[in-house]
Amino acid sequence: MKNDFYKNLIECAPIGFAYHKLLLDEYGKPRDFIFLDVNQAFEELTGLRRENVLQRTVLEVLPELKQDKFDWISFYGSIALNCLKKSFIQYSETLNRWYKVYAFSNERGFFTTFFLDITKEYSSMIELTEKEKITEKFYQDTQKLAEDLAMSKNILEEALYEKNLLLYELTETKEKLEEALKEKDKLFSIIAHDLKSPFSGFLGIANLLSTDIESFSKEELVELAKSLKASAESVYKLIENLLEWSRIQRGLIPFNPENYNLYFVVEQIHTLHRINLEKKSIKFTNLIPKDLEAKFDINMISTVFRNLISNAIKFTPKGGEVTVDFKQNSNELTISISDTGIGIPKEVLPMLFKIGAKTSRPGTDGETSTGLGLILCKEYIEKHKGKIWVESQEGKGSTFYFTLPVI
Repeated sequence: MKNDFYKNLIECAPIGFAYHKLLLDEYGKPRDFIFLDVNQAFEELTGLRRENVLQRTVLEVLPELKQDKFDWISFYGSIALNCLKKSFIQYSETLNRWYKVYAFSNERGFFTTFFLDITKEYSSMIELTEKEKITEKFYQDTQKLAEDLAMSKNILEEALYEKNLLLYELTETKEKLEEALKEKDKLFSIIAHDLKSPFSGFLGIANLLSTDIESFSKEELVELAKSLKASAESVYKLIENLLEWSRIQRGLIPFNPENYNLYFVVEQIHTLHRINLEKKSIKFTNLIPKDLEAKFDINMISTVFRNLISNAIKFTPKGGEVTVDFKQNSNELTISISDTGIGIPKEVLPMLFKIGAKTSRPGTDGETSTGLGLILCKEYIEKHKGKIWVESQEGKGSTFYFTLPVI
């Protein structure tokens, strides 16, 4: 029963999992390894069917691996023979994908891998680096052109004009590239900060279960399962927000504003969070008129309400209140989401809507946060030509405001 419990945990994990046995040649050197077990996420991330890999060697499943420039058999063999633990980024020429891999061995001759597909994110970083190289070469060519044209006064004057124009455009391009690189660094900062913690807990618990599961009582296993579930949900939510943020930056999310009833949008989010509200005995009040309409993209504004109401519930203690209200003038609607929660420290307020800033805190019941929700809200509100801001006093609650254009 305990083994079934452990297998279910691994099977339901949102990251790829594979367990291998190392095969040695007559000289004791690694020559191949066998797939002993994989999970459903393994199939989704590699495209390889479980029934086609179990009890087969990696070279039988992927004979093209012999053509890889890097000797992965020896690399994983070293981990299995020396009971090592390593994390790294791997590119598979065979599958044409990039993976973030965590590999470790607790028993000589066997090893386990957990991995995530980061092909899109890593490819974007490489593409950005290539653009920076092209820009630098363009700058050098421009400088050389200016020197060559300096042979004649008339040509020099014309060349200087062209050069200044090109340098202006180049500076503009360089600033955009620098900003893009900063965003990339912030993105990886979020990944390093928010992804490392749940994965460390996940791997630590998985290690305990794989090496000493028989020593745990049923109650202890239930607690470990809850910890695994919390870590997995935290990783999934972070990755989901990162992908959505990435799609915004690349302009892949369509913007389709239409007329919608604002009251019913709030009620849909209210229904979504009803269980959490009842669990914490929080009173929810929707003061939006039932006939109030506005023009907005339904998916974006639903995401804004979902994040702001979720945060209000998260940081409000049991027995508190959350209120959605509005004000209207001839040009815009101002929506407010207020709570009677713990409030926000004064030093944190200026950094709330900045990517990469460490502003995430646990909720009043220990709820986790990815730190990206408010960033998405800001992107979506600015897409509507609106503004978003917050007023808060520590210990007395917070009120988040955002504006939408009047129909």
